[in-house]
Amino acid sequence: MLKERMDFLRGPGGLRAACYFGLKLITRIEAFRIVWTSARPSTGLTLPAGWRYLSVHSPQALLSLSVDTAELVAQQCGASPNQLLERGGSLHLLLSGDSLIAQLRIDCGPNCRIDSPSLELQMAPSDAFLSYLYTWPDYRRQGAAGYLIAAAIGDLSRRSTRRVLAHIRATNVPSLAAFEHAGWRTCGMIFCTLRGRLLMAPGLANAGLRLLLNR
Repeated sequence: MLKERMDFLRGPGGLRAACYFGLKLITRIEAFRIVWTSARPSTGLTLPAGWRYLSVHSPQALLSLSVDTAELVAQQCGASPNQLLERGGSLHLLLSGDSLIAQLRIDCGPNCRIDSPSLELQMAPSDAFLSYLYTWPDYRRQGAAGYLIAAAIGDLSRRSTRRVLAHIRATNVPSLAAFEHAGWRTCGMIFCTLRGRLLMAPGLANAGLRLLLNR
């Protein structure tokens, strides 16, 4: 256990995450990073053999999935898939046959709701917000999240999206490392109480973003 903790601290971002974890323990304040990347074509992206990428942009397209797959997608979507799609959002999936490998959801600007903390993010109409990135257990440690993010950004780049945003807990070292490795940059922070009360959001105004409490 001690060795694992030391490896965690020595790893990329480990010490920084430990500082934020200490902040959370002492002050009961949680920190999130807002990261972004430009929407660009996914040139040269080759998926592993047997894997395929699928983007779902309408309730009609959702019907192309098997009932079992659609139910699994809904479990990790954070909201009703139909409601998301009717609002102009989209679902992005990696599949092997009918088996789900990984999934994520996209909310399009100018407004989207963030569940944790419970806030509303106002952004540009050409922005998109990535959330609920999830890799199913049988496919973890195979780079699935990176493949899916790259494919989704390529798809969005063909649909008038210019910038893709995401938020990550400052203590989530694996996710932070994955996004940084893919070239995402930090444009601001969110600090809130453990009950979700917004305290401050440095950097977001300069990035053209605004936060409001969810109602």
